[in-house]
Amino acid sequence: MFDMPQHNPWLQPLMTGAELATIMRYAGVTSAFRASLKNLGIRPVPGRNDIYDPQHVRHRLNVSQGMHTSATEVISTSGALQNKLTKTEERRIRRGQT
Repeated sequence: MFDMPQHNPWLQPLMTGAELATIMRYAGVTSAFRASLKNLGIRPVPGRNDIYDPQHVRHRLNVSQGMHTSATEVISTSGALQNKLTKTEERRIRRGQT
């Protein structure tokens, strides 16, 4: 176990709130920075207050910029598909339950 690498080379390491604030061009972890994270839906790693997952951050930024289509957006834009699904099926798709 001790001869294994410290981290998985395929995964990006987690980042702190200060690092994320610098990347997002904020002066630091301020109330405006926290409000923008809340507005974008970016949440810290569960159980770690000021640690963020870069893949989650990238995904939420893509969604906010319209670069990612979720299942609910496909359903809402396709009227024919929306008529075929029941409310329960729509809810399951929205919540990621298949």
